[in-house]
Amino acid sequence: MMNDGRHLYRIDAPDRFVELQRIGARWVRHEVLAKVYPEMVRIHTMLAGGDGLYEPISAAEWAMVEQELPSAT
Repeated sequence: MMNDGRHLYRIDAPDRFVELQRIGARWVRHEVLAKVYPEMVRIHTMLAGGDGLYEPISAAEWAMVEQELPSAT
């Protein structure tokens, strides 16, 4: 989670992550496949904590927010 609480991240592999972003009162899901160097560095930075910019959250916290996403129909 970014320390502002509006961005949650789940790193699925060294080259991909999912972001849940709060926009207003709703959450939006972004799936990112790191193909260029800056995206790869971002994943590394997230794993390293980014000097306090990112904080770990539990799987239960992730699931709670994920339930708030609008269903894809």
